[in-house]
Amino acid sequence: MELKLTVEAVTPIFIAGADQRNIRNEGLRPPTLRGLMRWWFRAIMGGMVSIKNLRELENDIFGSVEQKSVIKVITATNSHPTNIEIPNELRYLWFSMYMQKRRNQRLLWYPKGSKFRVILRSDDETALRIGSGCLWALIYLGGVGSRMRRGAGSLKVINSSDNAPYSFLFEGDSLNDFKKHIEENLEEIFKYFREYAGEKCSPQPFPNFSVLSRKHAKISLINKIFNTFEEALVEISNKYQIFRKRKPLKYRYTFGLPIYPKFKERCASPLFIGVTDLNGKYIVRLVKFYTSIHPKYSSDLRFLRRDLDGLNAEVNEITVEIPRAI
Repeated sequence: MELKLTVEAVTPIFIAGADQRNIRNEGLRPPTLRGLMRWWFRAIMGGMVSIKNLRELENDIFGSVEQKSVIKVITATNSHPTNIEIPNELRYLWFSMYMQKRRNQRLLWYPKGSKFRVILRSDDETALRIGSGCLWALIYLGGVGSRMRRGAGSLKVINSSDNAPYSFLFEGDSLNDFKKHIEENLEEIFKYFREYAGEKCSPQPFPNFSVLSRKHAKISLINKIFNTFEEALVEISNKYQIFRKRKPLKYRYTFGLPIYPKFKERCASPLFIGVTDLNGKYIVRLVKFYTSIHPKYSSDLRFLRRDLDGLNAEVNEITVEIPRAI
């Protein structure tokens, strides 16, 4: 059994292998996709089971040092990377990539419109359905590559095999169409995850990692439509920059670490900024994780929700309903 997709870059993708200066033969590497799928598995299943059961269920699907994964990931592309050209207006969101280019550390990206073929293959129907749900979340709520939490690496599906367990092709053209698309597919994905967890369904009350649940996260769409992805990202970049700089530097750790020069710790941002192609127009989507903070600052977890929701004052958000966890 297998799922076949063709995906297209909605925004440029910063990906690299061992030689970050030359990515001509890289494409979307299977280890990269597998790692991201595991991340989304934890985010969804993390709201349904305990840490112990989460590890066991994850290993049963994606493997561990002691067992092979029951899902095979295959990728291919005929697209070619081009020289990185970051517009001045996007240097704030993609600052680290801009600095790497200036230092000749990273010279190429896959531009908008690059296409990649992705195949998930498994003899286990349940595993394929769960893996497909992780891939769906990766595409419609996240992205791939560096700065994917700041709008780079957003994807769209342009072709899907008929046997797909979820609707990978979005054929609408409005905010409401996309909102409905997310809600209906997430409902199906959560249903299969709950069935897979079975008797192990018993969510932990205070997770300390990113969990996609009604209690611990929020999905929203910015209520504005743009003609290009650049316009969409410039809009959210300006709003985010104003919003973030209102907080004193020493308290900005809630948006991710490090923050030069004070903080040496590293922690990924709890805010995902992505761009969705409404089949010709573009919108910005936000996913906020209220439990994702560096352990050193876990006592300040109560500030994370407040800080992330402070962005609401800068933009007009439409909330997307997350299904019940159990």
